[in-house]
Amino acid sequence: MTETVEIIGFVQSLFGILIFVSKRPGHSSFTFLTIWLSVIALFLGAQLLPFQVVDYFKPGIFPFLLLFGPLLYFYVSSLAIEDFKLKPKHLFHILPLFLVAIHRSTIDVVSISTSSYLTESPAYIYNKIYYVLVIFSMFVYWIFSVKLILKHRKNIPFYFSNYSKKNTLTWLIFVVFIFLLLFIIDFLGSYLEVVLKIDFLIFPGLTSNLTVFSFIMIFFGINQSVIYKFEKKEPQPSRSESDKKYKKSILNESQIEEINSKVYKYLQSKKPYLNAEYCLQMMVVDLNISRQNLSQVINIGQKKNFYQLINEFRVNEVKILLSDPSFSYLSILGIAFECGFNSKTSFHRIFKELTGFTPSEYKKSLL
Repeated sequence: MTETVEIIGFVQSLFGILIFVSKRPGHSSFTFLTIWLSVIALFLGAQLLPFQVVDYFKPGIFPFLLLFGPLLYFYVSSLAIEDFKLKPKHLFHILPLFLVAIHRSTIDVVSISTSSYLTESPAYIYNKIYYVLVIFSMFVYWIFSVKLILKHRKNIPFYFSNYSKKNTLTWLIFVVFIFLLLFIIDFLGSYLEVVLKIDFLIFPGLTSNLTVFSFIMIFFGINQSVIYKFEKKEPQPSRSESDKKYKKSILNESQIEEINSKVYKYLQSKKPYLNAEYCLQMMVVDLNISRQNLSQVINIGQKKNFYQLINEFRVNEVKILLSDPSFSYLSILGIAFECGFNSKTSFHRIFKELTGFTPSEYKKSLL
């Protein structure tokens, strides 16, 4: 059973590597997934060898598992942080791998997959310490990753006009939870097996976890497109910092009024909000105005964020089409989708917030 699971995990990891290496257009998130799957393939492939890797290479393959936490964090960062790039300071994240590898090079070692019942041997005790370090690393980077995703979700209204599966990263919260849970279950199972002599795990722990996880990441990773498609021209201040930063802006009141008028004329004439994927960067490109200046006009000048502004125009467009007999062939939801909404729930909520009526109530009031 163990060998079968290892073969499945090894083959699907190689398949995932091939997918993400060839995926176009390229993005750093695909690179991190490729490296991640390469580490999994390396570990599972080593389990299939007819000899122990530590017999020929003392550090073995196990230290590479300490890359899982950093790779999770880097993958989340590449999606949740616009224009994310690796910097020299990020080398600190792979320091534990080198420390464990160096330590294993200086002592007598046994494979991490060897039976751990011989607890009197220092080599087996060190293996347990290494595994605890992996679990601790998983937990720490899990916290960092979740915090980063939640921060990204708070910033969505300042960049995007709709919440979607692509930009909310809801699936990734689920995956990082499963990622940590699988390792904790494996750790507890090993503990119960060694200390209490209870055979808790039906399937081989770590190899099963890596096989399941590689499948999950391949499935969701393929469907996750790049969130920030446009190159960032200027830094975008967060809402908490915006008031302070805008005080230093070179825009005066007349300039704010001029840009505000330009934005409204553009939205009224071009109606870009009919595109469900419309975002702030598209407005920056169309109007050739810096993001900081646009944000100042929208966030401070109008006391709104980008999400609120665009959806106000969408609601007004829905109201126009509801009263237009030529669109009577469309349902209310069909009209909402025509006007740029991408969710029934968000459409109903936003429409009622702005009009005081549900879409059905508003349509009836027109009769």
